[in-house]
Amino acid sequence: MRRGWRYFLIAVLLLFLGAGAGLGAFVARAVASAPKLDEINWATNTVIYDREGNEIYELHAGENRTPVKISQVPPIVRDAFIAVEDPRFRRHHGIDLRGLARAAWRTGLHLLRLPGGRVEGGSTITQQLARSGWLTQEVTLTRKIQEAWIAIQLERRYSKDQILEMYLNQIYFGQGAYGIQAAAETFFGKDVGELNLAEAAQLAGMVNGPSLYDPYVDMEASLRRRNVVLAAMLREGVIDQAQYEEALAFRPTLRRTVHSAEPQQKGNAFIDYVINILTASQPGLAERYGLKLKDPESVARAGLKVYTTLDSRIQAIAEQAVAEQMDAADVAYGIPADGPRPEVAVVVMNVRTGEVLAMVGGRQRQGMLEFNRATDALRQPGSAIKPIVAYLPALEAGMSPATILDDAPVRLSNDGTTVWPQNYDYRYRGLKPARYGVEQSLNPMAVRAMQYGGGPWVGADLARRLGLTTILQEDENLALALGGISKGVTLLDMTTAFGAVANMGVKVDPVVITRVVDRTGEVLFEARPRQEQVVSRGAAYLMIDMMKDVVRRGTAYAFTGGFRGWPAAGKTGTTEENRDAWFIGFTPDLVTAVWNGYDDPNNHLPWTGAYVPVQIWNRIMTQVVTEPPEDWPQPPEVVWVTVCRLTGMLPDANCPQDQVVRDLFLQGSEPKSAGDLLVRAKAVQVTVPGPDGRPVYKEWQLWRPGCAGTPVERVFIRRPEPLVRHPTEPWNPRYLPADIADQLPTAACQPGSPWDWLPGADEPDLPEEEEPEEPEEPAEPEEPAEEEEAPQTPEAEDEVPRPAQEQDELAPLQEGLG
Repeated sequence: MRRGWRYFLIAVLLLFLGAGAGLGAFVARAVASAPKLDEINWATNTVIYDREGNEIYELHAGENRTPVKISQVPPIVRDAFIAVEDPRFRRHHGIDLRGLARAAWRTGLHLLRLPGGRVEGGSTITQQLARSGWLTQEVTLTRKIQEAWIAIQLERRYSKDQILEMYLNQIYFGQGAYGIQAAAETFFGKDVGELNLAEAAQLAGMVNGPSLYDPYVDMEASLRRRNVVLAAMLREGVIDQAQYEEALAFRPTLRRTVHSAEPQQKGNAFIDYVINILTASQPGLAERYGLKLKDPESVARAGLKVYTTLDSRIQAIAEQAVAEQMDAADVAYGIPADGPRPEVAVVVMNVRTGEVLAMVGGRQRQGMLEFNRATDALRQPGSAIKPIVAYLPALEAGMSPATILDDAPVRLSNDGTTVWPQNYDYRYRGLKPARYGVEQSLNPMAVRAMQYGGGPWVGADLARRLGLTTILQEDENLALALGGISKGVTLLDMTTAFGAVANMGVKVDPVVITRVVDRTGEVLFEARPRQEQVVSRGAAYLMIDMMKDVVRRGTAYAFTGGFRGWPAAGKTGTTEENRDAWFIGFTPDLVTAVWNGYDDPNNHLPWTGAYVPVQIWNRIMTQVVTEPPEDWPQPPEVVWVTVCRLTGMLPDANCPQDQVVRDLFLQGSEPKSAGDLLVRAKAVQVTVPGPDGRPVYKEWQLWRPGCAGTPVERVFIRRPEPLVRHPTEPWNPRYLPADIADQLPTAACQPGSPWDWLPGADEPDLPEEEEPEEPEEPAEPEEPAEEEEAPQTPEAEDEVPRPAQEQDELAPLQEGLG
């Protein structure tokens, strides 16, 4: 039995020795990593620089501080702080073990609701100075050990009056006031030497909770705290009963004379974004850029040097372009000055480095850290997203710019009342090359390109990999091809995605801050943006070439004039009822994205993406790009092939000579034959009678011997998919493609009969020679509402005048086939 007790005691002893050794090692590590006294953490302004090293902003964190000597502070003020914060200040050596024990005892009584209990802190004035001057407000065991260690070192190096002077100049009182002199001026309009007992006690009480005891916010709470300080002074014997009662009766008069020492600086949306990244103001924002500071809340007073990618010249150009073009638009479109006005956002980025060179978050600024529409506004992208989710996947799958897609209804709407999708002008062009669909932003062609590329899930996946992370799984439906997204996208993310296309398929993470250096010169952060080949070089080159047509002759031509004929590409976008208008255009070096819209999406713009956004873009880029950039190099996997423009296949005898062109293909996907889109047949025009025998319309019918009329041998088109007809108005030209009269007839004429059908033939198609009387205006087309597709109304896309020489470059097929 005795042996058992002996083993037990030995085990307990070893346990205590091990714990003590572990604790000692932990304390040793904490002390070793503690800042040295020379590394004082007095608040020092953080400075932000542009890419040239010019100072563009200085963060003051609202610190209003006027240091004073201890000799300028009246004894009654010193005694007030010592009495309430550290009564044994003159007797301890940095740490007050008796004070800690007393604080623990009285706090315990308070928690047990016993007499004599109250909440007390155990930190001495020296420890508070150590915490605010050398450490952070982080609450950890390591920080508490370091606080105690630094307090002991302070007591060894400095006298009590020196420590008290540093403390009174360092502590925060609220209302932006740091130090006793700034506090006296901020709250009482006095110099510290003019404070009376009651005012000194009130200031001393505020240190424990600047926001709780702020007299500007809650005077009564501040006075109750003041009375606690007066009671402590009476208890410590630094004032007598008469002084105590006189001070209790005193009612202070607040008189602010100093508001802030921070000078007025002109900021911008870019600087706002830098500050938000540094301070981790949004979840995941700092991590997105790989930046993680130990104490983001103390950035303003940390004395950092923050080097950014901002190009101050381009920023000024962008701000001026936005201000002048938006004001001009207000006048041109009659926007009332006293009502809501359209907003704007701009991002300019280097496509190779991902560096954000300029950013505009709105048309006017009232102050710092306002709502930034370039980074924070989630808006519907409209047709601007077509290259990303529809055409790029199709190009990767082997489609070429010459591939023929049908600008005709894809299917009926979900309720079966109309056809879907429709174009901005409610016209269908019929079979056209894919590049024409991008140039003129035609909705059915984008949907068919998405189908060619593998479907909406493929487009959504590519978009996410290009940086559009707000696209959700429920957005994976055909409406995505037209910009139908649940949450929307930010302008910065769209800029990044288009920048990857301009960079030949290489996505570079955006860079805003290049380097952060602390006050000692240590580099805390250096940008290393991730690069990834998301889209093949070949597909990216084809997409760029297709988007060049948007600037050369498409929806962006009217206000760019083709951008001087220099290498440039882009895409316009307009959402339903003109709620959002976009243009994102780029050269081989720069991508600039512009968005317009009202903050309240219930208000609609009087313009589309082809107007004001293109004007702003052109205004910026013509000033920034002053010399013709070197064109994108053609990758070896991209080849030129001579094709028939009407088929996208090899030309044959059915292809008119003026429709033989050269276009680009990925190597291995070149056409090997003429295909079967064009077919030659003998046909005759037949007048189709109505039930009363009167002529109704004419149509082509396949000719057979003995039929009336003169047969004509001509070329027809063979539509790759059956034409989707409107359920109630199948003959209305609004719902028919322009090339319907050139479809290969399904009916044949009958000898000796005005007309008849071939056995099993379908109803003939309506020709364009004699259009029926215009029916009543149909109801607005409904949007898909199937389970797999989000609702999406026809996009009000960007109809603008095309240059005269380009009008109807791809004429209706009947002209090419005549």
